[in-house]
Amino acid sequence: MRLSASPFPPHCPGEVPMYPIIRREAFSDTTFLWEVHAPDVARSAKPGHFVMLRLYEGGERIPLTVADYDRDKGTITMVIQSLGKTTKEMRDDYREGDQFFDFVGPLGLPQHVSKAGHVVLVGGGLGVAPVFPQLRAFKEAGNRTTAIMGFRNRDLVFWEKKFSAWADDLVICTDDGSYGRPGLVTTALAEICERDRPDLVVAIGPLPMMNACVETTRPFGVKTLVSLNTIMVDGTGMCGSCRVTVGGEVKFACVDGPDFDGHLVDFKELHARQRRFKEQESKANADFAHVCSLEQQLVVEGKRTYKKLSALEPHQVPMPERDPEERAANFKEVNLGYSMADAFREAERCIQCHKPTCMIGCPVGIDIPRFIRNILVRDVDAALETIYESSIFPSICGRVCPQETQCEALCVIAKNKKLEPVAIGRLERFVGDLARPSKAEPPKNVRRLGRVAVVGSGPAGLAASADLVRFGAEVTVYEALHILGGVLQYGIPAFRLPRDIIDREIQRLKDIGVRFQTNKVIGKTFTIEQLTGEMGYDAVFVAAGAGAPAFLGIPGEFAGQVYSANEFLTRVNLMGGDRFPYLDTPIGLGKSVVVIGAGNTAMDCLRVARRLGAPLVRCVYRRTEAEAPARVEEIRHAKEEGIEFHFLHSPTEILVDDDGNVRGMKAERMELGEPDERGRRKPVPTGQLVDLDCDTVIYALGTKANPIIGQATPGLGLNKWGNIVVDDATQCTNLPGVFAGGDIVTGGATVILAMGAGRQAAKAIAAWLDRGKNVWPVPAEVAQSFKPGGATCPKCHQPVDGDEAYICCADSDLQWRCRGCGKVSEGFAFPHGRCPLCGGELERLERAGVVEPAGIEAIRAAFEIELGGKAFYRQAAASAADPALAALLGKLAEMEDEHMATLARRYHVTPPSAGPTLERMVTLAGQEGRFDDPETLFAAAIEFERRAVAFFSGRKDDAGEEPAARQLYRELAAEEAEHVAMLETERARWRSGKAGLL
Repeated sequence: MRLSASPFPPHCPGEVPMYPIIRREAFSDTTFLWEVHAPDVARSAKPGHFVMLRLYEGGERIPLTVADYDRDKGTITMVIQSLGKTTKEMRDDYREGDQFFDFVGPLGLPQHVSKAGHVVLVGGGLGVAPVFPQLRAFKEAGNRTTAIMGFRNRDLVFWEKKFSAWADDLVICTDDGSYGRPGLVTTALAEICERDRPDLVVAIGPLPMMNACVETTRPFGVKTLVSLNTIMVDGTGMCGSCRVTVGGEVKFACVDGPDFDGHLVDFKELHARQRRFKEQESKANADFAHVCSLEQQLVVEGKRTYKKLSALEPHQVPMPERDPEERAANFKEVNLGYSMADAFREAERCIQCHKPTCMIGCPVGIDIPRFIRNILVRDVDAALETIYESSIFPSICGRVCPQETQCEALCVIAKNKKLEPVAIGRLERFVGDLARPSKAEPPKNVRRLGRVAVVGSGPAGLAASADLVRFGAEVTVYEALHILGGVLQYGIPAFRLPRDIIDREIQRLKDIGVRFQTNKVIGKTFTIEQLTGEMGYDAVFVAAGAGAPAFLGIPGEFAGQVYSANEFLTRVNLMGGDRFPYLDTPIGLGKSVVVIGAGNTAMDCLRVARRLGAPLVRCVYRRTEAEAPARVEEIRHAKEEGIEFHFLHSPTEILVDDDGNVRGMKAERMELGEPDERGRRKPVPTGQLVDLDCDTVIYALGTKANPIIGQATPGLGLNKWGNIVVDDATQCTNLPGVFAGGDIVTGGATVILAMGAGRQAAKAIAAWLDRGKNVWPVPAEVAQSFKPGGATCPKCHQPVDGDEAYICCADSDLQWRCRGCGKVSEGFAFPHGRCPLCGGELERLERAGVVEPAGIEAIRAAFEIELGGKAFYRQAAASAADPALAALLGKLAEMEDEHMATLARRYHVTPPSAGPTLERMVTLAGQEGRFDDPETLFAAAIEFERRAVAFFSGRKDDAGEEPAARQLYRELAAEEAEHVAMLETERARWRSGKAGLL
């Protein structure tokens, strides 16, 4: 089931009861039938009942009248007209065998069926369907029945035979006079009232039609019942939306009806209520049409760069935020995330360019245009699955990654200086938060690679673990702390990354089979040597992070109120220091706080200090704001929350009082000189000193590698800063079986870069294990070529089962030609070595590409014929009114595609890619009739295939002395003869009402 127009994903199978569509029939372009398997509903259904239906989570509930029921089969039949968004989805996105969410009923009061005498039942348009069970019931009760069916034109008429079986007199009216009696049903009803006065009239259809029927029968004093199910919302009596005034009293259609005496219904009031959502429904229909157009362009036609830059909003859709004064006093998330309207509007700014450079800027290679394309067509679930192919943390990365310097920095539209880049990070967060992911389960049918220990549960370790489990490894993550997530937990405050988001993402890893052990310090509790030795791990990935803080070495750093950013943030984020004394971890700030540094961690420290109640919080940084490494948004947020910034100041001393407490800081004013090795202008001292009053100082100058693993692992290669040295392409260390990545290798970096290193390491580890751990370090090309799915054949690279012996024919072109009819078959010989077309004897073929001019001409002609067939079937499938015929024609088009692929492979050529129109094809075939008529389409298709047989058979003798060409024409004639036989079989089965063999 595909819900392309819905922003909500379907339930996972098995979570809740789902209702299958066991039969679907199209009556016209807008009207169709569903027969739904719902035994509980069918068991209690009666004429006049209705049901409430909902397609998916978040979808609207719509009322539908029961058109028929079968208690033995347990089915309910409904006839639906595609007018609004939901009914259009039902028409376009659901087929026989698909399932949907909710089906509630039967609801309302059944029609009171008795022997009244002459009963006239009037159905207008879609109202014809619910009239049928009442017609049948009144006839079975011994009444004389007259049925009036009203349609706009002949093409919309349905169920004429069903009505004829139960109506003593049947009148069909069409507005345009194209069938039956011309004119409206009320004209026919008036004539019947005059010549053969009925005892009862039942009218079901649109409100104006029922109103008109009531006014038609009023002068004759004929009781007229109308069905008001169309005005319902909830259907169970709780909402009151379906209230209607009947005889001066308020009634509710869902419990008191839906059938009422029409002469007592206040239709004027009903018409007014029906118009109350007209504006909103018009907007929804326009949006639905827009989405359908986008899906046609972007998905079906594959268009890219589909809109001009001049049509784009120049600025990103703003992210809603908490008020600065409110948020500065609590730890609630600041950025509130996009609403659906915000996200869809921002996604419209993506032009779906041909060369998406944004992907180059993503360290984990997310297919950014595709996930945004999914948002454009409201398929948020598919957007999430697209992101999951590369990143397991969309909700996290969408919050904390510096997209403005990565993917967004390379956005194509941002090359135009007047346009801001697409807000990729905000859209990623929207998808991660809103979409309901498919159920996470351990991978199935993957070859067991071995056991891998991952050191650290930060971004690098988690990313590696996810991929390794999918590849078939048994993974255990060892975490030194009591809580999982590494720097995500202790280093990033909750107002930037809520803790429930981290817990949710880690739970998915647990669900797919990753094991976690907390409070295990590798290098202390266990060593790397123990992991790869007595503990039996085949490989180790070290992702321990960079947890050692950096200081300046200036006087006064010994003071108790001098914190490292790690200590300060850990006390708050991990140990609840913000809730002291209710929790046991204290944190003392005083009244004035200075944070040294201007990166993202510094912004976190500044903003946390502000939330802890410090009246004065200042940032001291030796360069200008332009050189600050923090995200622009983080600096803006800090300023809005009352943080003071002292740029071009470098601390020289922390001042302390006689008791060793911080009382201030001495800083030197700086100016910018020449750029350093990273392109940033160097700060140059001016000799001017200033004193800053403060009682707390926090160092946020980055971190160094945690030394524990390096000290406990003899022989492990380290650089001069204590970081582990690895191969950049594979994350291999100098110790066999030991890999490393993330901040322990690069020093403090971003979450997404650490994840990228983890994913890269996972491929190298998998390749190392898959190759039997026999080559170290793992060659980069071997790591890059690794494909999950178990063992593969080194010859054809296809998966093989376990260690069983197998035969590979990758270097053999297995082809067989029939000595009788000339048909060529590929693959292993057919049963008993006989031709599948004529039963003739097969001979093995060994041949190379065709080079003779006549042979090349034969192949060209074959491609043109196949291309014409493909175009014919594709267009015929699109125009066929009958779903079963459309499905058959679609399979025939796929057959032509497969045949062209076979020809291309067999003769080493590239097929063309355009074909003629359906109308021209049918005309050329000499056929007359409607283009959507099955007989016309079958006849045209068979005629074309016969012509192809005649063409190739006739050209065989014209090939002269070129034996390869003669043989090719013979083979191609046999192929087309097989197509003729197959189509004739399909047509014969179609005529007899049997399912086709395809």
